[in-house]
Amino acid sequence: MINNIIFDLGNVLINFKPDQFLLRYTKDKNRIAKFISNIIQSDTWRKLDRGTISINNAQDDFISAYPEDTELIRIFFSHWREMLTPISKNVSLLKELKSNGYKLYALSNYIIEAFEYVKNHYDIFPLFDGLVISGKINIIKPELEIFQYLLQNYNLNPEKCVFIDDVEQFVLQASKLKIKTIHYLPNTDLRLELRKLDVKI
Repeated sequence: MINNIIFDLGNVLINFKPDQFLLRYTKDKNRIAKFISNIIQSDTWRKLDRGTISINNAQDDFISAYPEDTELIRIFFSHWREMLTPISKNVSLLKELKSNGYKLYALSNYIIEAFEYVKNHYDIFPLFDGLVISGKINIIKPELEIFQYLLQNYNLNPEKCVFIDDVEQFVLQASKLKIKTIHYLPNTDLRLELRKLDVKI
């Protein structure tokens, strides 16, 4: 029986679509693809997720590495919070799950400054019984330690948990610990997938 529902934040409960966001500032899709490769998929970005570098220092590092993109980097880091908006249908589901008596947890790779922004702007966080945010504990997915941290810190039986994430590698890691998983994609019917696991929703 599932008692605990563990949510990723980015692109499960809160939008994070830098490719769409950057279209506001450039229509050059090749430039956007290069930006995402150089910035969002970089080791420096992973340090941001891990909480071992500040946004200001990361921005300076990116500008040093890619001076030709200085303007777009500055624009991105000045306005990036604007893309962090709730995914309404899943927030509604979260509230239903809470009403139905399930324990709710968040387990997410999230930059500290980004997390503080969403926590202060959206009302979903009091619904959670526990939060594990990578930037606060200096561990990131897909490292098994972050899943173990959640289970140990909140005394959870993995076989009574389901973990929802949009990254396949991350759900595969969770499954190694006997956590049931849902790989969430844009066309996923999350309500249906939860019902398949006998979650009352």
